[in-house]
Amino acid sequence: MARIYYHEEKLSGQAFENNVTNLQLFDFIFNNTNSNKFETEPVLSSSFFGLLKSKKEIFKTVLISRDGINYNTTEGNFYLPKAIIFYDEDDYNFPSEFYFIAKLGDKIEIRKCNGGKDIKWFQIPDLHKEIIDIKIISKIENTILEVKRLVETTYNKQIDIDKEEKKEDELRKVEENRPFLTEIQKNAYKELTEMCIGLNSKKKKVTHFIEKLKNYDKDSEYLTTLNFVMDFSDENKIPFILRLDWKAEIEDLEWALISSLKENFNLSIDLPSSVNYDKKASVSSDNVFEDFDKPLRKNGLQIGFIDTKSDEYIIVMHKISDKGKVVSAVNEIGYEYFDR
Repeated sequence: MARIYYHEEKLSGQAFENNVTNLQLFDFIFNNTNSNKFETEPVLSSSFFGLLKSKKEIFKTVLISRDGINYNTTEGNFYLPKAIIFYDEDDYNFPSEFYFIAKLGDKIEIRKCNGGKDIKWFQIPDLHKEIIDIKIISKIENTILEVKRLVETTYNKQIDIDKEEKKEDELRKVEENRPFLTEIQKNAYKELTEMCIGLNSKKKKVTHFIEKLKNYDKDSEYLTTLNFVMDFSDENKIPFILRLDWKAEIEDLEWALISSLKENFNLSIDLPSSVNYDKKASVSSDNVFEDFDKPLRKNGLQIGFIDTKSDEYIIVMHKISDKGKVVSAVNEIGYEYFDR
């Protein structure tokens, strides 16, 4: 990579600064990217009325030289400044024609230099010159603005990544410090597992989940441990503790109960059909739960409800003979039980 050399840390010409090319933009680029090379593409610009578009002249390649060091050799003493280097043709180690912005102390200057096949690095301090061509200065400005845009894009992405990593780190710390359920609560969830999904092929998965279950009461996302358990069941398609919105369609209740019967009790029972209800009816309509509960009770099962004081129906299906134990387990996880 081409590097910039001076005999000492001192401006060779006049300090340069305008609204585009200035020390603040130079430092912004250096401080907000780890990239050392940018390959750019022509930038489209609009006419005054925004109708015609033309391509702004920019350099194809931009190098970021991060030196800012003194260099003592047999060829002499040199200073390598921090610099932004611009060129179009990468034909030699020092391109036949290149330009740069160098930082010396708290000033910057823009320079041009001709390299080529036979140019040696220690000749560079005597070869670079002041730029007086306005078109070249404009091309440098167009290029550095494009580099600024590229840096800002990467910078903003990095900010988003940093925020996400910080959030994940905070969540990880919260999770590490989260207390486990009490043994009473854990055993209560195990009891409900045995009584509500005893024959389910995924019962071991639920039991393993409960063994490691922590307390999510007052959690900012889940609010309660019960919600966390129901989300786990939903994600793993396990009809364990069923959740229905008060305005859910009757078809949703029908599907949930059929799934529970098949997977948890290895049964198939004729239930009321959702097509026999008014199209506007929901699970909250009169007698809907009673209608579905009747055929279950004829087969020794029933629908039970966990009262969460919300606008949802939280349902468990269990054997009638287990009602006392289900009521006790529901109480121990912190809720009231009711049926119809």
